[in-house]
Amino acid sequence: MNNIWGDMSQYDGITWHWVIAVYLFMAGLSAGSLLMGIGLRWYRGQIQGSGQSRGESAVLKAAALIAPIAICLGMLCLVFDLTKPFHFWLILINYNLSSVMSIGVIALLAYIPLTFAYALVVLKDELPKCGLGFLTGLADSLGKLRGMLEGALFLLSLVVGAYTGFLISAMNAYPMLNTAVLPALFLVSGLSAGAAANSLLAVLMFGGDKHGSQASGDHSGDLERQHAFELPVMGMEMLFLFMLFTALYFKGGAAAAALASLSGGLWASVFWIGVVAIGFGVPLLMRLSGKHGRSAMVTAACASLIGVLALRHFILYAGQSYLS
Repeated sequence: MNNIWGDMSQYDGITWHWVIAVYLFMAGLSAGSLLMGIGLRWYRGQIQGSGQSRGESAVLKAAALIAPIAICLGMLCLVFDLTKPFHFWLILINYNLSSVMSIGVIALLAYIPLTFAYALVVLKDELPKCGLGFLTGLADSLGKLRGMLEGALFLLSLVVGAYTGFLISAMNAYPMLNTAVLPALFLVSGLSAGAAANSLLAVLMFGGDKHGSQASGDHSGDLERQHAFELPVMGMEMLFLFMLFTALYFKGGAAAAALASLSGGLWASVFWIGVVAIGFGVPLLMRLSGKHGRSAMVTAACASLIGVLALRHFILYAGQSYLS
């Protein structure tokens, strides 16, 4: 550091960097994958009857695996972004219920262990293959509480998915971030990322295919049903983005000036190429082309994940570039 002029980082207007963007992405991915997996299981139980819905679909297995891993990776990003990362435990014992972050910490403290418990229940038959057969007894015991686990996790997934948006919308100095649309946008984009990740793992790891054929590992057809949800979810993402930009325009002043992030510079490229062209365009092209094979599903899923990650970076960085 220059003793006269100081560290140039003090003039950097960006408070939260890419590590936080990755955390926001991972938290949304974890919550979205479980919302899709559990929601589809409940829906299948309604249309087939409870007696026929006990098998674990490839989508649910993927969701059960993704949820704990994604949220733990996200929490690691959050911890190491702290000024004193090894003092992170202090936020676990000091609460301020008027703070969005404290409420989020409470939700995560309940959510994270429950994702591991649910993974044991859903992946019980896979445990011996991974050398974890000694956990089968615990999985059987937890299986008796499956209904309660799913209900609690579904509710907590909604909270965690929306919390990521509430967390940055509390930054009052930034007009693009300080908007009520962000929690809804982040929840829906988390659903999009979760569905994409579920599809990717269901196809690559658990032998699922779009039609749930008997030759595949997904006899339930959950992958096909999830595929049907993806277009409405994408439409909701577009709607919330339109609402966000429209609100900024009509608010005027510094808020309207923030729309310049769409017309030039690095973050305009991230939005139009990463979010729109790749995140929305590629999956739509896959649908319009009529391709439903394994490679098309993997391509569309990867494009959706890139799009949501690009969206998190765009919102965080472009949002912090314009002050009220």
